[in-house]
Amino acid sequence: MSTGPWTVDSIAHALPHSELRAQFMREATFTNVRELPATLERWVEFIEDFEAGRDRLEHLRTLVRANGHPPASYTASLIDVTPDELRSAAADTSRRGAA
Repeated sequence: MSTGPWTVDSIAHALPHSELRAQFMREATFTNVRELPATLERWVEFIEDFEAGRDRLEHLRTLVRANGHPPASYTASLIDVTPDELRSAAADTSRRGAA
């Protein structure tokens, strides 16, 4: 997450997946200049929301890895993740790392 002021570069580097980075760069490149501040702010809010939910997601990943399924109390909020997607992410430790 950015510790200084947000820039196009810092937003792109903070996005957790290459497809999101590509989508962001397309939007930043092809958005009307007058609409660009709103577009950039929407992406900054997405990153801040994602980072705020990271601990919850990591906890769920740990539970799925240990039990093979999410807890009965699991409800998706930040990003709707199916139990199969969560199981797959828990099993795939080779792709984890910083964005």
